[in-house]
Amino acid sequence: MRKQSFFFLLFLLPSLLFAQTPKVVLVKDKIHPQVKVSINGKHFTNFFFPDTIAKPVLYPIKAPNGTVITRGFPVTPIAGEPMDHPHHLGLWLNFGDVNGLDFWNNSFAIPANEKHKYGTVRFVKITEQKNGETGKLSYAANWNNHNGETLLKETTELAFKEINGVWVIDRTTTLLAKTAVQFKDNKEGLLGLRMAHDLQIPTIETKNFTDANGIETIINVTSDSIANGNYLNSNGLKGDAVWGKKAGWCMAYGKMNMDSISVLMIDHPYNENFPTPWHARGYGLFAANPMGSNVFNQKNPTYNKELKKGESITFKFRIAIAADKKILFNKTIQQLETDFSSSTKKLMFVGSYTWKGNPGIQVYQYDKVSGKSNFVRSVKVPNASYMVVTPDQKYMYVLTEANNTGAVSAYAIESTTGDLKIINTQNIIGDGPCYVSYHAPSKTVYTANYSSGSITVFKTNADGSLQPALQHVVYSGKSVNASRQEKPHAHCAVVSPDNQYLYVSDLGTDIINRHKINLNGSIEEKAVQLKVEAGNGPRHIVFNAKGTHAYSINEMKGTVDVFSVLQGDLKKIQTIIADTVQTPADHGSGAIQLSPNGEWLLVSNRVTSDQVVVFAVLSNGKLVKKHHVEVTKKPRFFRFDESGKFVLVAGQDSDQVQVFSFDAVSGKMYLQSTLDIPVPVCIEFIN
Repeated sequence: MRKQSFFFLLFLLPSLLFAQTPKVVLVKDKIHPQVKVSINGKHFTNFFFPDTIAKPVLYPIKAPNGTVITRGFPVTPIAGEPMDHPHHLGLWLNFGDVNGLDFWNNSFAIPANEKHKYGTVRFVKITEQKNGETGKLSYAANWNNHNGETLLKETTELAFKEINGVWVIDRTTTLLAKTAVQFKDNKEGLLGLRMAHDLQIPTIETKNFTDANGIETIINVTSDSIANGNYLNSNGLKGDAVWGKKAGWCMAYGKMNMDSISVLMIDHPYNENFPTPWHARGYGLFAANPMGSNVFNQKNPTYNKELKKGESITFKFRIAIAADKKILFNKTIQQLETDFSSSTKKLMFVGSYTWKGNPGIQVYQYDKVSGKSNFVRSVKVPNASYMVVTPDQKYMYVLTEANNTGAVSAYAIESTTGDLKIINTQNIIGDGPCYVSYHAPSKTVYTANYSSGSITVFKTNADGSLQPALQHVVYSGKSVNASRQEKPHAHCAVVSPDNQYLYVSDLGTDIINRHKINLNGSIEEKAVQLKVEAGNGPRHIVFNAKGTHAYSINEMKGTVDVFSVLQGDLKKIQTIIADTVQTPADHGSGAIQLSPNGEWLLVSNRVTSDQVVVFAVLSNGKLVKKHHVEVTKKPRFFRFDESGKFVLVAGQDSDQVQVFSFDAVSGKMYLQSTLDIPVPVCIEFIN
């Protein structure tokens, strides 16, 4: 029996060892400036970063059958292959005109007296190297001018994986402006690949190509039998016709040895100018260039992209390489495309005050699994202090605070790209708008106006546009704090879970007003009023999903009032301290939110302390305090993501959003990461 067990273990040992071996392995070369990447023990590519080339690259790159799909020149020339464009090496990312400097065409072939016209992407360091089902390599680089001054700081993640026999590279690159930067509409960009001779389109006529600095390259007609490649894009165009045309993906393909090789590039929906134009030439240059427009077709608008100092832009591309008897089928391409814009991702919109020259709304790709975000784009909206997304996620209504007055604007959401297209704007009759909400059954927008102590009601049209104000309800009265409660200050307008009532918290009068919502979305102007404790200063109110309980954060007293709800009536059952700082002064408590499962209530304090306070919700709706969490400065706003796994805290005075993981068992919060965003004050998501 022991003998049998021994032989069984011998039989099992290789499979155990194999199971423990990562699928993708990255090994840094001890002698040469490169990291070797292999999949299932077979060499895939090298991350290659010597000082002798003007940018870090992936070179060479192989298909799953071992065939090298990149040109050898200029590092290891192959007999018979073209030797044009010495800057075309492997797979790279740079651009032809950044503040007038040409990063794309720089190489050893540029004479010294011309070097001042060119930029260099200098590798700095590897920041992460990880083996596994997906291998990852992250690095930092600087985009420098001829004097070594840095225009852009680059951070890039390269993810390597195998998907159903196809070898995949996912590249995410963020460029942070160290000075004001302009990417000028230029054909030479952005993600480039120089393919092997076999994948060229056969050249039947001599062609000249001139770069931005007037350097001419001639591609002569050839009669060789090696070049047999072609292009196909997502719109069905083939061959040279794909050049300069916008498409979600483009594929180069051809015979190499006994197999068909397919090289697929996929643009990500969140990239600038999606879908990208393709700078794909028959002589073997295969490039995706979202920063080109008019240069490809004079009928297109000029697309100059500017970044202020401190602003950034992120690009994501997928490169998929297959070797088989046939080229990739459309079904496989669609699967690779869908996987790339995975369902784990959603869009996050961060609104901010714009007194620091920031755009107003910044859009991020947010990963629901990791809580990490990548910058997508920005939208100029002055003082975007609050916003609401319609349930169908087609429209966003954004408050603009300016000069104490304000407006509400309607935007159409481009769900694939995260862009916001302005539809129209309506002025708010009241002053100091601070909250916006939406009544889905009647498609009505409500704004709470702090300075004028009022509510404004707007109907919307089928295209999402706002009609002029339908109603304007002004409150009256005051309360005990002469400096803060000298008149009404409407601070929120919240629609009840059953869509029957609008609840308005009035900080200035210590009243929560309940208005009946009519079928057309208008409100009955005479409100049912609930008077809370004098000096509380009620700010925001939230309801549980069933509508059986409501929770109100009192800004001035730093407490939470808990109410049972019956047929719209609020009956207080508990008051609990949120801010433990002992002071008669204004506590400045801020936001309040329930976790998606309704088991936790969180509130923020932002004047006497900078905290998020965690309460457990009991079965009877009452609260038990569990934790005080120190957070970023002046957390005016925070929110759970829809999974309840993460809490995002907007620090108005610290210019950052903190991302905390949230333990749904203990209620503890753990800081995971931060996003640098000037004056953030609100956050919204769409799938």
